[in-house]
Amino acid sequence: MNKLILSALIIVCSYSLALAQGKAPKWMNKSRKAVLTVTTFDKDNRQLHTGIAFFVSENGEILSSYSLFKGAARAQVTDPDGKSYSVERIWGADEVYDIIRVQASVSKKVEFLPVANDPVLTGSPVYFLPFSTDKKPVFKEGQIVEVSKLSGAYSYYKVSMPLASKDVNTPILTATGEVIGLAQEDASGKNEQSYAASAGYAHSLRIGSTDFLSSTYNSIAIKKAWPEDAEQASVALFIGRSTQTPQQYLETVNDFIATFPNSPDGYTTRASHYAVYRKTLASSSTDERTYLDKALEDINTAARYSNKPGDANYNRAKLIFDIAATDSTITQQGWSVDDALNAVNQAISEDDQPVYRQLQGDISFYQQKFEDAYNAYMKINESDMATAETYYMAAKAKENITGFNIGDVIALLDKAIEKTGTPPGATAATYILERVEWKMKLMMYAEAVADYDLYYNAVGGRVEAPFYYYREQAKFRAGDLTGALADIQQAITMDSTPDYLAEEASVYIRLEDYTKAMVSLDKALDKAPDFASCYRLKGICLIRQNKKNEACEAFNKAKELGDPLANRLIREHCK
Repeated sequence: MNKLILSALIIVCSYSLALAQGKAPKWMNKSRKAVLTVTTFDKDNRQLHTGIAFFVSENGEILSSYSLFKGAARAQVTDPDGKSYSVERIWGADEVYDIIRVQASVSKKVEFLPVANDPVLTGSPVYFLPFSTDKKPVFKEGQIVEVSKLSGAYSYYKVSMPLASKDVNTPILTATGEVIGLAQEDASGKNEQSYAASAGYAHSLRIGSTDFLSSTYNSIAIKKAWPEDAEQASVALFIGRSTQTPQQYLETVNDFIATFPNSPDGYTTRASHYAVYRKTLASSSTDERTYLDKALEDINTAARYSNKPGDANYNRAKLIFDIAATDSTITQQGWSVDDALNAVNQAISEDDQPVYRQLQGDISFYQQKFEDAYNAYMKINESDMATAETYYMAAKAKENITGFNIGDVIALLDKAIEKTGTPPGATAATYILERVEWKMKLMMYAEAVADYDLYYNAVGGRVEAPFYYYREQAKFRAGDLTGALADIQQAITMDSTPDYLAEEASVYIRLEDYTKAMVSLDKALDKAPDFASCYRLKGICLIRQNKKNEACEAFNKAKELGDPLANRLIREHCK
């Protein structure tokens, strides 16, 4: 080979090698200690994954790959000196960008990589700093060749260096030693360059109040961090109840209290949990009583952190009532429904709040003290806190008071329906049907039909056969025979029961169409041969067609099957 060409090649190769592994910056010897290996384990303590992570704060915050933690019940990280730390909680994660922020349990300050501000400009020199146990830093040099948007103010970087699979999540650092991102492979498979998801974005990840239901977090069994705001954390605490066993949830509540010791929500939640799950948590009946004592202790503790005067007695009353109303076997002092009523009455004397009156009404209703319940609900209804439910409960209490006026009950139901909005929505459905029943009792049949129509619209027409059957009866009594026939026939198309067919026959009899009535009755009797009232109706059709003998046979069959009206018809027509 020409010596000149060979010399040139040697110079080029030497220059390329210098670019790949130049002199390490002064800060790198210290920074290498922040790069870690991470190992994750499943619930049976079997190893799942190993990979790279790094500290980004002196108190042990770590950035790594989400995929390493998915399915994990435990994780630990190890620094280049061989010291291991357990991962104690998840701060935040993004499954799409495969990044996670976690917290290690550290007893003293650790070396960390400060997070760079986004964005770092195209052309900027950068360093890959893989995990290494060598005392001398091992690194690669390159530069940013492209900057694109990742999320908000955060960036996604393309870097002019290939990446080995073992180096995924390696920190990519600026010339001043700040970390700009976590190294990720070239998805094209060419492996000519690599990418980096913003370390700033990863460091900003926070668990929100609803993330306890997210599959991203539910797929990791390691403890999750709480939202920084106590109120948002309280929402997360409530949501977490449905996803955990009683023992797991108790540990979660204890962690909430340790994180937010001045929040009354943690103590009231734990009090309720102690009381409700005492049989599950306790190892004996004596322990059950202990958990009830602990529950009241927590209610007292919550009171110390509440700024509402009546809260302690209200929370006490609510807890006692919830338990005593569902378990009549409790004999422990302080846990009766009367104790609950006394506590809420005390709360009202301290601060007369509508929510306290609601509980007072509910307890009184449970004790069948209907007048007291009515008065409690009406106190709310006289305030700007009145709701559809408080008017409805007032109506239910009113109807149980001796000598009540049906008109008063209807008026309260009117207010309940009104409170659901105009036009009434699905939440008004129960109230409308209650009002229908009272109007039927008052023989206000046309008004009852109007309410059935209102109900139909409120539920968006999503009704079944019984709706048409009952509306038919209201129309029948209101004298709208055409409408009644249409409704009962609609019911039959949805469910052709013998009852509906007999009702159709009744309408035809009122319309004096005895031939069609007989067809309906025969269909009903085919389905239910012992349907006594069908024979009575058949006898009526026959008598009106002057077929006395056949009619009397039908009346006698009805009598034989126990129809209570058959005797009168026999005396009238069969002498």
